[in-house]
Amino acid sequence: MKTEIIKSDSLRSQLSMSSLKRSGIMKIYATLFLLYAVSGMMQPHFFSVDHVMQLLVIASFLGILAVGQTLVILTGGIDLSVAYMLNLGAVLMTQVTIEHGGFIALLVMLTVGIMVGILNGLGVAYLNISPIIMTLAMSSILKSITYVYSNGNPKGASPEWLRYLGTGTFMGIKIAVLVWIVLSIVVILLLSRSTFGRKLYAIGTNANVAYLSGIRTKRMTILVYMLSGLFAVLAGMMSVGFYGRSFLGMGDTLLLPSIAAVVIGGTSIMGGRGGYAGTIAGAVIIYVLMSILTVIEINDAGRQIIYGLVILIVLFMYGRGKSAKA
Repeated sequence: MKTEIIKSDSLRSQLSMSSLKRSGIMKIYATLFLLYAVSGMMQPHFFSVDHVMQLLVIASFLGILAVGQTLVILTGGIDLSVAYMLNLGAVLMTQVTIEHGGFIALLVMLTVGIMVGILNGLGVAYLNISPIIMTLAMSSILKSITYVYSNGNPKGASPEWLRYLGTGTFMGIKIAVLVWIVLSIVVILLLSRSTFGRKLYAIGTNANVAYLSGIRTKRMTILVYMLSGLFAVLAGMMSVGFYGRSFLGMGDTLLLPSIAAVVIGGTSIMGGRGGYAGTIAGAVIIYVLMSILTVIEINDAGRQIIYGLVILIVLFMYGRGKSAKA
């Protein structure tokens, strides 16, 4: 009898958490539509199909970059190297293509992204280095390597197949958006329906309890940082396809937005709560907000300040909500 009561309470708890999660995502998307309506009232052409498609294409690069950031933050970590990994991946894609072709460039880029992610994960998991310190140090290393490798002036252009991915259309929809949609479906299913997802949430909720439950927390930590590096270079690759070339600083302005998209999307910076469905809305909200800031003529420095303030406000709201529940 007691067992049945415990199971019933557990089921009610799960249903309650699921209901709260759906409610949170609905609020995030409601915020997105409200901001979009405001931007459209300021500039009516923002309601056009062409503008919406262009907005989604640009947001897709941030969205792909934020996949890895979401996974890392769900474990209670953070990756401050993603923007510089994007830069290096973009430069490798164009410069290696010159001498060895696009396929070899793709392999080199993916390998470097994975290896850098593994190094970040090893530092955090086995050397017990703070994720902030580890990835901040890695970002400095990556920035220097990119500059030295390119001699301060990246060469080469996007291969034709990559140019098609970045700018082509299929049945009226941009290929870049379709790529993002496919990746989004895979990531959402991975987090919600797989053992990997359950382990990730368990580690973010309480890493010690997860370890005592038999989850190999160190391996999982290395894996999420490896995936973060992988998605960062993929975002760099797609950016090269869109712009037709690589350039220094390509991802520099995306570091704060990659974190902002995750926290705006409802993922707790403490880990264990949230998901990629919210990050998708967060990434689009960032660019809708950017459109509004452009209309009212706020410069890039001002935008970075606003992104930082948004993160602080969301963290403050999360802290207040947590305290209230306690």
